Amino acid sequence: MSSSNPLQIVDITNPIDQTSRKLLNALTTQGFVFIEGHDFSQLEVDQLFNLSKEFFNLPLKYKEQFLKPNNSNTGYIHFDRENLDPSNKKDFKEGLNLSEINFETGIPSGSIPDWITNDKTRSEIITKTILKLNDLALELLRILAIGLKIQDTEVSGKEWFTSRYKSTSKSGSTLRFLHYPQQTNTQDPIRAGAHTDYGSSTLLFQRKNQEGLEIYTKNQKWEKVPFIESSKSGKAPPIIVNIGDLLSYWTSGLLKSTIHRVKFDNDSLKEDRYSIVFFSHPSDETLLEPVPSGLISSRKGRGVSKDTEYITALQHLQKKLANTYS
Repeated sequence: MSSSNPLQIVDITNPIDQTSRKLLNALTTQGFVFIEGHDFSQLEVDQLFNLSKEFFNLPLKYKEQFLKPNNSNTGYIHFDRENLDPSNKKDFKEGLNLSEINFETGIPSGSIPDWITNDKTRSEIITKTILKLNDLALELLRILAIGLKIQDTEVSGKEWFTSRYKSTSKSGSTLRFLHYPQQTNTQDPIRAGAHTDYGSSTLLFQRKNQEGLEIYTKNQKWEKVPFIESSKSGKAPPIIVNIGDLLSYWTSGLLKSTIHRVKFDNDSLKEDRYSIVFFSHPSDETLLEPVPSGLISSRKGRGVSKDTEYITALQHLQKKLANTYS
């Protein structure tokens, strides 16, 4: 962490005790972290961004054949359809959500463009990416469980989180492509309104010179998250990981589901911005009950009360999506 980078960098190839302490510290203070030591090559990430750009360059008339229906989170999202901050105007961006995923195969379902499904190369890039991102999200949960010293219950403490991710069960997990067109100085620079994420964790790829992510820090101010080069030859840059609402609920607010937004400045006005995001959710039926950890048991924070009837992951997601797309 430096004066120009508000986030810690955690290398998950380091010894597990060291890594778990550093990851827990980052996620209890900032809620965001750079993850180094992942298994994505620069070539893989370049292919993914090229695929995303090619899709968004397709005619709007074609993309609109695959609009996200109200009863699903899979499909194309038109400009001005989303409103992440209900107190502000709608976000000027377009997206493609790939959800309803079978994590045995990595194949999403729903309103998926046949531009992807009818092309073997594109389909393989998508499924491989989904499976690798899901594996990384689960590995981070295991590391986090060690840091939290989760007690053994019906499963090993290390697997307390991951046991709630059943590979063939329905979940809110989503691979998302986003396109923020370049804009003029007269347009609103806020391109994704202030919000917290809905799932357990979020994994984000971003490109050099296409920054825009800002987090609302504990100092009660907005700080830019920069692009960081990889320290490992041939590997893609560190992946930005942040805590979503579900992990915040599970840990009574110990882990921070930090408010963030996308804002263009004068430099980022000059070109289109693309980002690729994986939202990791447990199985729909998972209860948002407190984690069995001594670090959590005495807390009375977010989502925890003696009189609370715990909601499920699906109920939380449905409420948040209703607000976003109302």
